[in-house]
Amino acid sequence: MQDKLDDRDYPAYTMGLAADLLGVQPAFLRSLDAVGLLTPGRSAGGQRRYSRADLTLATRVRGLLDQNMPLAAAIRIVSLEHQLVAAHRRIADLEQSTGQPPVTPAVNEAERATK
Repeated sequence: MQDKLDDRDYPAYTMGLAADLLGVQPAFLRSLDAVGLLTPGRSAGGQRRYSRADLTLATRVRGLLDQNMPLAAAIRIVSLEHQLVAAHRRIADLEQSTGQPPVTPAVNEAERATK
């Protein structure tokens, strides 16, 4: 049981509870699902269930919208942020597996200048 509570991807929150926690209407969460930004889990009865990771993402989108960002732009920003985090993780994994130190663009420029 504790493992599920610690798992940020475990879909533990009903739509109503998730909406209450975020201070939004359930329609907001449904709209994020409709555009493919959130894909909540489903209960055995087919009801949406949200994880802590889903709530974090929805909070980020809500914050961008509160700054008068259009929904399409907010979705794009969040998507790019997610891709950037994934790229950083991949780089760290590759560096760890090869034992190579991180290479920065400045290092690459310096190497090219000396050749």
